[in-house]
This record gives sequence, C-alpha cells and structure tokens, in this order.
Amino acid sequence: MKTVRESGVNALDLKDMNMSLISTSLKRSGRATSRDLSAATGLSMMTVNSLLQVLLARGAVLSGDLVPSSGGRPAREYVFNERYQLVLVLFTREVSGINTLCVRVADLYGTVIHAHDSPFRDESFASFETAIDDSISRFPAIAAIAFGLPGIEYQGSIVWLDYKNLVNAPIIPHFTERYQLPVLCENDVNAAAFGRGFLPGSYASEVYIYVPVKYPPGSGIRINGSIVRGKRNFAGEIGWLPVGASWGTREFVSDVDAVCTALAKVVTSLTAVIAPDSVVLFGEFLELAHLARIREKTAALLPAGMVPELSLASDFTADYERGLIGLALGRLDAGVTQTSISVHPH
Repeated sequence: MKTVRESGVNALDLKDMNMSLISTSLKRSGRATSRDLSAATGLSMMTVNSLLQVLLARGAVLSGDLVPSSGGRPAREYVFNERYQLVLVLFTREVSGINTLCVRVADLYGTVIHAHDSPFRDESFASFETAIDDSISRFPAIAAIAFGLPGIEYQGSIVWLDYKNLVNAPIIPHFTERYQLPVLCENDVNAAAFGRGFLPGSYASEVYIYVPVKYPPGSGIRINGSIVRGKRNFAGEIGWLPVGASWGTREFVSDVDAVCTALAKVVTSLTAVIAPDSVVLFGEFLELAHLARIREKTAALLPAGMVPELSLASDFTADYERGLIGLALGRLDAGVTQTSISVHPH
C-alpha cells in the first residue's frame, strides 16, 4: 500500500481533500451527523470529527440540533452554511434598447440573495467598481467575481466588445489586483448556453443564439456540459457568417422575412458543422411566428431529419445569470456540481 508521500499527496493536501469531501457531502444533504458523514465519505469517525471542528471554526459548517441515535446518546447534527462564501456576478445586456448593468449576489447553492439592475451609461471600469464596492460592503463573504460581457476575452483582456471604450482593457488583471479575489470573465451567450445546461431535461449538445436589436448576434455552443470556445475564444461569433444580413439595425429586425432567412442560414451552417440536438433563439423582438418560418426555411435547406429542435428562450437574463453563477461557484472549492445550482434564481 502506498504512503501519502508515495502517492504524490502530502498531509496538508490530504487534509484539504478530506475537508472538501466532507463539505461536498454535507452540502448535498444539507444537514448530517458525523456518523452520516463517515458513512457517506468513507472517512473514519475520528477524521470526520476532527475536520468538522476546523469547518465549524471557519464558519463553513454550523452546529445543529441533537437528534435521537439508535442505541446510544443523541448525536449532534451539522448544517451546511450556504452563506459561508458568496459569489458576485455582474453582466451587461440590452433591455428595451438600453445597455443595462445587472448585479447578482448568490450563495453556495446558487440562490440569488441580492439583485440590482441599473443603466450602464459610461461603459467603464468605474461603473463596475462602484457596483462591486457596494456589493462587498453589503456582503463581505463574497469570495469570487464573474463578469459577463457581449464580446471576447482572451488571456485576461477584452479583445473585442460591443462597448468600444472597454476594448483591450485588462479586465481580469485589473479586478484581481483591486479586490484580491478570483475573477473570471465570460461571453454573454456562452454563459446563457452554460446556464441552460442546469435545467431539467437539457440537451447534451445545444446552441444558444442571441439576436439583439443594436448589435450583431452571438451564440454559445454547449457540448456535453462544456462550452466550446475555439481559437482565441472566437467560437460562436455568428455575426461574422457571410449570410448577407444587416445585423444590428432596427430596419433589419422589423423585416420578418429578412430575419427568418438569415437565421435559417445560421442554423443550417451550425447544423452542417456540429449538428446540435437543439438550437435555442432569443431576441426581444422574436415571436413564435418567427420560429415557425425559421423552422420552415431551415427544413428547405437541410436533408430530411437533420433540422435540430428549435425553440425560443423565454428569459435570457435568467439563463445568463444562472450560467455566470455556475461558473463563479466552480471557482470555489465547495464541491459545487451542476445538480446543486438553483434553476430558479430569484
């Protein structure tokens, strides 16, 4: 049998791994006795009790009630503290033609405990800093920050973005240095595509297409639970497809036939390359009549049986925030899995 040192894991690493194991098990059950945790993790009662004291001291675990124990004295229950750490997500989106900054604070179960939206007027780091400073002041347990933006982040900087003032801005280095917290940045539609993967009955492979009024469309590609980003995170930038559309103008979005023809060509292109199970579309102006025409036009362009399941997303903001929260929680060592994220953010 290999020793801890021979297996490449030192004693400190092993302790952290075991604490993560206990936290994950307790998170899934919500509350449990040390005996329950020993049975669930395979760790000895001595190890579990010792590490529970560390977690109690940190505040990651709370002491619960005494519960009856068969054939012995009552046992202490321990409760997972979902607010031991929080995540802050900030994302921008167009709402009724107005650029809007959405701020959400979520607990370790992914439940949103604070939400605030405001106009994103100056399109600068200062707007983010004001929102972050206020959030951390109100919720000191924030332990990770995630940004969602309609553009491309590569190696910590924004290399392409609808907001020209922020192009080439070093978003991850800047906010990591300022707040000394883990920071991530994700494309808006990638986050929405990732967020839909948490929904019951979600498809294994799905493309999420977002068609705003003022900007070209984008898409997020999710395959087997993972986002496809491609070279320099450019995957999904469908606005560059040569389909002959005048994206980003009100004249275009008011022309139903032009919109449906362009989107049918986009769906056909995506199907020819990755053949997704499902394509979800969202645009504030898109209606079921659009969807029927897109389906009809796509069927005329593809072989029989190859048209993916087509549907309209009902709430882009909910998909977007759910995905960002899931990505932010993934940065914390809290044993977070897809099944543990709330699918109904408040």
